[in-house]
Amino acid sequence: MKKIEELQGYLEERNFSQLFLLTDENTSKYCLPILLEKVDILTDRQAVLLEIPAGEENKTLKTAKNLINSLAESDADRNSCLLSLGGGVVCDLGGFIASVYKRGIQNINLPTTLLSMADAAIGGKTALNHSGIKNLIGTFNFKTEVFIDTDFLSTLLYPQIMDGAAEMLKTFLVFDWESAQEMMKTSDFTKINPFLIQHCAQIKENIVAQDPYDTSVRKKLNFGHTLGHAAEMFYGLSHGHSVAIGMHYAIDLSVKHANYSPQKAKEIQNFLELHYTIPDYRKDMTQLIPLMRQDKKNSNGNINFVLLD
Repeated sequence: MKKIEELQGYLEERNFSQLFLLTDENTSKYCLPILLEKVDILTDRQAVLLEIPAGEENKTLKTAKNLINSLAESDADRNSCLLSLGGGVVCDLGGFIASVYKRGIQNINLPTTLLSMADAAIGGKTALNHSGIKNLIGTFNFKTEVFIDTDFLSTLLYPQIMDGAAEMLKTFLVFDWESAQEMMKTSDFTKINPFLIQHCAQIKENIVAQDPYDTSVRKKLNFGHTLGHAAEMFYGLSHGHSVAIGMHYAIDLSVKHANYSPQKAKEIQNFLELHYTIPDYRKDMTQLIPLMRQDKKNSNGNINFVLLD
């Protein structure tokens, strides 16, 4: 993870044959001007703009195919570089395309949301949704570089900030209780301590370095995601909001099955209920369970949860 101020030198040093800039309609309008003001080479080298509609529903094979066609029509070769300016959807799509186009071109994630800065843009995972299942198709792309600029956060609406706050809380609940407590004391997340963002991203980088292919310790980062991914597809909520719902349930399971402190559990659930709408997911379990059966952590037909102890 590097700062955006380092991007200019990085691109000049490597002398890519072509630069492609993937955005959605929102980041093109609100974030691209900030980026171009700070990184002259994108204008000087006439980076080719690839714009997609905003929204999770566009993270599909159809969108990926259209983008791959655009790269081919622009004669992109293996020394090209794709810069993905956006949140989790754009970074997932860009990483996937860069990993499969001509067996791999350089990908750079430029996360514009709190969620993607603290989590989604880091770690080399790419994904597409398919057949109503979130992240069914994907690759690992460890050639991805990440450059962060917190100035992009000023372009977000408050619910988007809270999406990122949920993922940050997830990471801290698993790896750093003191930081989790600091998060839960925050009343206005537009003024969140930048150190917490960097700290969260560093935790994820360290975990990924230990377990790049998600076979052991990295699975802990899926806390809240078993029910969370199912809730995202079933309720049509944002990813961070859905992870908050998933954590709410996983904390109940943690108390019941892993001897987690009921006092801590209550503190966390009170915070989640204060900042997120938590539906009565228990009454919807009949519909949620088939979606949870698609979760990548499952084994031998069992639905696996990450719990706190």
